[in-house]
Amino acid sequence: MQDDMHSSVVTLEEQITERFGLLLTQTQLAELLGRTTGGLRYSLSYPSDHQTRSLKQCGRKIGRRVYYPATEVAQIIIGTSGE
Repeated sequence: MQDDMHSSVVTLEEQITERFGLLLTQTQLAELLGRTTGGLRYSLSYPSDHQTRSLKQCGRKIGRRVYYPATEVAQIIIGTSGE
């Protein structure tokens, strides 16, 4: 079971990295999650669930922008961020 989940994370991570690169902008993250940029920005400002809180915490500020590592985003989407 653990190997299946790990392979799912790796596969998703590869797909995200191939499409967006190693770091995602908020716009790219919104596109990946099927949300508007404004809606994602609002959700990250007022996180109401574990997944949104995890996404907010994984953000890395570089200069004025916040980027989200593809590895951590894949783990959060699959649901292994707390393990």
